[in-house]
Amino acid sequence: MIKVRDKWFRVLIILLPFLLVLYTNEVRIYADRPKILRTLVSLACIILVCEGSRYLIYNSRKWKQPPFRPPFRVWTVMAIGLAYVTICLAISTVLRMAIVSGKIDMTFQVASAVTINGTKVIIGLWGYSFLNAIINFFFLLAGFETLYHYAKLRYTEKEKEQLEKEKLRAELNQLKGIVNPHFLFNNLNSLSSLIGENPVRAEAFLDELTKVFRYLLRNNQAELTTLGQELQFIQSYYHLLQTRYGSGINLTIRVDKKFEDWLLPPLTLQLLIENAVKHNSLQKENPLEIELTLTAGNRLMVQNTIVKRESSVESMGFGLQTINTRYKMLQLPEITIQKDDAYFTVIIPLIEPLADGQQVPGPIPQPS
Repeated sequence: MIKVRDKWFRVLIILLPFLLVLYTNEVRIYADRPKILRTLVSLACIILVCEGSRYLIYNSRKWKQPPFRPPFRVWTVMAIGLAYVTICLAISTVLRMAIVSGKIDMTFQVASAVTINGTKVIIGLWGYSFLNAIINFFFLLAGFETLYHYAKLRYTEKEKEQLEKEKLRAELNQLKGIVNPHFLFNNLNSLSSLIGENPVRAEAFLDELTKVFRYLLRNNQAELTTLGQELQFIQSYYHLLQTRYGSGINLTIRVDKKFEDWLLPPLTLQLLIENAVKHNSLQKENPLEIELTLTAGNRLMVQNTIVKRESSVESMGFGLQTINTRYKMLQLPEITIQKDDAYFTVIIPLIEPLADGQQVPGPIPQPS
């Protein structure tokens, strides 16, 4: 929620007209009962006009559904605001005249500043109120809109800074998730066993392990990567998992090659597969099934079966939070998460390939 700091502006737009009313009514010289009453009516009108216009202008920002979208929203606010201010000014004028004359008269005539053939044009109560409403409301509209846009700019900058912090924190957690003692120990232990048992498989395992770390170092801070590159990395990552868990895990990829140029944040699939391995039991009798398929709307579905562990693993939500943070940074729709008794599903929006000549954004420059 955007908080607009307009306290001093509101004080000024109420105080300055009120001081003008005190001066024109000469309350400072002689304050009789009619003058005090007229001044109070004027003060009430000023407050109603200012605060009512403020409420209308700010709350119109919540009108998201058609037809209340720009520029129709602005025209609607102008129409409602002018009508509201005109009514307030008309009622205030009638009450102030009634205090002086002792009767309510809504038919009195007012001479305008417009002169035709040497004669001033006479306008009625509503014409007089409407002309004043134009001046007052448009001044308030300009003031409150300016303050709102300034507050929105500050809010956007603050949100962007917060997203940057979350992104860095997510990247750190992601880095910890792969380059951690358990991951290294488990894979080095598998490599050690393979060296004695099957040197050929050990060499292949080491090659895939190298690919995993090379991809991690090159793409951990990149904004986007192609789906094709991500799937190649996943094949290497899956090779490590399969060496360790054997037939306890199965990965199925059903992605048409024509979509391999589409983009997504790097390491997204690795985080989802790691999340599935972390929270499920991997047994030969009941293997963990992970499937990657394309769905309607050019979205990628990552679905895994739920095979509950005997001892539950505490979930901190870092993996899904990391993915959502990256999508927010790119101003893209968040991922969709679905869960039932049999499957855990995450649906990821894919990004249309860049135009010819454009390149996938590289790593974010780091301060020297």
